[in-house]
Amino acid sequence: MKNRSTLTLAGAALGGALLGGCVPDFATDLSELREPRLLAIASDPAEAGAGKPVRLTALVAVPPGSSPPPLDWSLCLARKSLTELGPINPLCLGGSADEPEADAAGGEATHVSQILGRGASAEGKLGADVCKLFGPLRPSPKPGEPAGRPVDPDITGGFYQPVIASLGGVPSLGAIRIDCDPTNLNRDDALAYRRRYRRNESPRLAALAIRTGSSRRELDASPLEVKAGSNVELEASWDDCPDVSACGDGYCTADEDASSCPDDCTTGEVHGCAGAESYVWYNRESQRIEPRREAITVAWYASSGRFDSEQTGLAEPEAALHTSTGNVWRVGAVPGSATLWLVIRDSRGGQSWRQQPVLVAP
Repeated sequence: MKNRSTLTLAGAALGGALLGGCVPDFATDLSELREPRLLAIASDPAEAGAGKPVRLTALVAVPPGSSPPPLDWSLCLARKSLTELGPINPLCLGGSADEPEADAAGGEATHVSQILGRGASAEGKLGADVCKLFGPLRPSPKPGEPAGRPVDPDITGGFYQPVIASLGGVPSLGAIRIDCDPTNLNRDDALAYRRRYRRNESPRLAALAIRTGSSRRELDASPLEVKAGSNVELEASWDDCPDVSACGDGYCTADEDASSCPDDCTTGEVHGCAGAESYVWYNRESQRIEPRREAITVAWYASSGRFDSEQTGLAEPEAALHTSTGNVWRVGAVPGSATLWLVIRDSRGGQSWRQQPVLVAP
């Protein structure tokens, strides 16, 4: 199989998801894991401003009997050119990180990427000019060249800095959502946007349950016991986020801050909702600040058998009405220990996961 990089995104920030470290056969089911694989990259906080620290964590699924390869981290510092069709400047995937790249116009060399370290997690810091490099601000011109154009936002109005996590030498791409003010707003709209916008909170699975007919049983940290070759109906659920801001509901949402609602918006510790959050965005077509709700997806993986759907979830209108999604696990035929991995993502780039031990009985 032909090797290529993996795209493991915070909410599809840089493009469509390319799963696996090699091009799979058409018969390959990506929900079935037979060897270590990097499934997700999360940043904490889920959205950060210029100059702020972030902590990156990877979910590396290791089936029973396997050992995880080393994981190396780097932060991409190079904008991709307008003619580049891929989601990232290819220089960030090749060559030596931290090694300066000569300017094509003969100007000062610039760093392509920054090494963050090795391990299951790493810490970094967004640059002061991150909204120029990867956001809506016009980048500084290179010597002898005109100023470049700003980066286009994703469908939620967001911008992202690429992250590279190399598992056993195979690079996977993640992203940190960066908090940049939208441009071309008048003063009143700019102030209103900043007052109402709340940085994203990563979604979290509130419960994983098994359904049998009309009954529902939530799972805990103990192994789930199933029969080999059986079909198991599972349901993943998350918190129900409010549509309207209300002081005292425990969430710091639009139109709330430390002065208007100190109970929800404690200084230095803003609490978002760990589900499909409501938020405001600047609609460039209507040129208005409008309310929206996040979409939610859940990716399902197993070391035994496969799932009916590799990914399930709710689009924006559905996420306002429901807080769960289901799937059917077709358990493998071989008895023994197994593991399930579920990755929940919102459309603004936040993500987290849950790991469920399983005992497959004969």
